Amino acid sequence: MSLSGVPARGVPLGWRLGLTTSVIVTLVLGVLTGVVQKREIERGREDRRLLLEQTLAPLAADVEEATDLARVQSRLSRFQIAHFTRGHGSVRVLLLDAKGNVVATPLTGPVPKPPKDALTARVPVRSRLLPGQQGALEIWQDETRFRDTAARRWRQWLLSLGVAAACILISLYLAYVFLIERPLRRLLEGVRQMEQGYWSGLEIPRGAWEMRWLAYRFRNLGTQLEETVRRLVEAERRTFVGLRPVPATAPLEPKGAEKPAPGASLQEEAFRKRILRRYLVARCRFLETREPSDPAARTVAYEVWERDVHEAQRLGESPLKSRLEDAAFRILEPDAYADVSRRAAGLTSSRRNWIRDREAELKSALAEAGVKPRALQHRVKHLAGIWRKMKSKGLAIEQIHDIFAFRILLESEEECYLALSALHHRFEALLLRFKDYIAEPKDNGYQSLHTCIRAPGGLVYEVQIRTVAMHTLAEGGGAAHWKYKKDGTPEIEDDELPQGVLVSLTDALRRRGIGG
Repeated sequence: MSLSGVPARGVPLGWRLGLTTSVIVTLVLGVLTGVVQKREIERGREDRRLLLEQTLAPLAADVEEATDLARVQSRLSRFQIAHFTRGHGSVRVLLLDAKGNVVATPLTGPVPKPPKDALTARVPVRSRLLPGQQGALEIWQDETRFRDTAARRWRQWLLSLGVAAACILISLYLAYVFLIERPLRRLLEGVRQMEQGYWSGLEIPRGAWEMRWLAYRFRNLGTQLEETVRRLVEAERRTFVGLRPVPATAPLEPKGAEKPAPGASLQEEAFRKRILRRYLVARCRFLETREPSDPAARTVAYEVWERDVHEAQRLGESPLKSRLEDAAFRILEPDAYADVSRRAAGLTSSRRNWIRDREAELKSALAEAGVKPRALQHRVKHLAGIWRKMKSKGLAIEQIHDIFAFRILLESEEECYLALSALHHRFEALLLRFKDYIAEPKDNGYQSLHTCIRAPGGLVYEVQIRTVAMHTLAEGGGAAHWKYKKDGTPEIEDDELPQGVLVSLTDALRRRGIGG
């Protein structure tokens, strides 16, 4: 099988990682150490200048005490000879007036000019021998030796920086080889085997935690793909065979089936549910008429979000549950509510027409297959439900495939598989989103076929196919949605609801004129 758009090979990851990191670290380290070294060199030059000024202090005192220029000349000569004998032959000293003109020098002949990079220092002097009695002693020194020393320090700095970059590159490359390259090579080999159809050949390699986690996720993905394909094949087989083996572990009674409250009559149960529903409707209307800035509304919204929406689901009031959750969502997260509302509205130009077109397409596909549904229902996911799924699974709104969902109710399991086959042959299905909960029911007894179909405009929607008996169990029996939706754990049964709660709710509603 040939693949189009195969990425071309480039520089290996190890070298790219090592070179990039080495360059960045070397640049940062070079700038920091370079600034420090430059300051040290400048500080050394300044210290030498101050030292020259200090050597001029005694000479300045002698010049100020001199009575004639001959005496000044003698002092300058002795100062110059002293530096010559100590090996500082590049030192020159001059007596200048206030305008910078040379008044006296230690040597005869033309006055030498200081080199371009000479180190120069001046000390002011006051003497009656100078015009205006103001002047200065100037000393300069050739800095060739100092410049050579500074250049040598810069060469050592470059060498140490290069050694540091090489050490960083080598250490990173070795770490990459042992922690990433080897496990990555094994991971790629396992993926190659998966491409050839050997899904179980991927092993968890040693090395970096991320590599081991990635291999684990790939192996799980392979297992899920293999399981999905197996279920699709089994579903197609049941379409023609019309039989389904009954699981040996299937319980005779659905797990978690509801039991009527002991000692409670049907009238009392109906009255309790009616009172609770009125209370929930009142809470919903309260939130719908308040603004997010209202503190009382936020308190009520939090209680509704955490408790009341689940009570509405327990009552089988799915529309009320969605309405409650959206009302609380608008109060608690107004910005997120507005954003999700805007994005959901942009999915279709006309939601009503879009749903009507999909229903017509589904009915046409079922009619061609000779399947007559008992009912064809649709549901639009409410805004709070969309937001919950986006946050919990880290998805964009376009990646949520059950915003629009249709449910097909049939008489028998054979018709369910016939309907599934008809939809898969008529429409583009997302096969990896297929779930067969009829052949393998959930732990709570829930049974249904789930598949996702792409509409002509590109929008994906979900289709659930089940029998009327399965639907009854899913909506009100042990497989009811509220029993496993909240925190993934079963809720308390109706007869476990504290009686004090019911009494207080009834009294509160009657005081407001709601109860009966």
